[in-house]
Amino acid sequence: MKGQLAWWVCLGLAVILAGCASPGKNVGKLRLGDTPDVVLDKMGKPNTVRAAKVYEDESSLEVWEYLPGVFTLYPKAYWLFVEDGRLVQWGEPGDFAGKAGGPIPVGEYSDKKRLD
Repeated sequence: MKGQLAWWVCLGLAVILAGCASPGKNVGKLRLGDTPDVVLDKMGKPNTVRAAKVYEDESSLEVWEYLPGVFTLYPKAYWLFVEDGRLVQWGEPGDFAGKAGGPIPVGEYSDKKRLD
């Protein structure tokens, strides 16, 4: 009986601690110009690479998405824009398009990067 109780307590604590993990706690550590390795050290692995592109001039862009945990105190998603191996922008989806919430196209990043 004690063994089962201890197991359930450990499992409950693990779930709570995992759920409290939030990218919002680490965003303040980011600095423009950080390399991907530095970003990974500060933020951990992204939930997904939401988009990636190599342009005709061979410059590149990746959009990393960090989602909040299930039981987090800071339920916000963050997108990090890594251009040519450097962090150039981060924020919540829609921060730079004047729109918040809902599906925001990745094209909000930069109008000057469009190919004709």
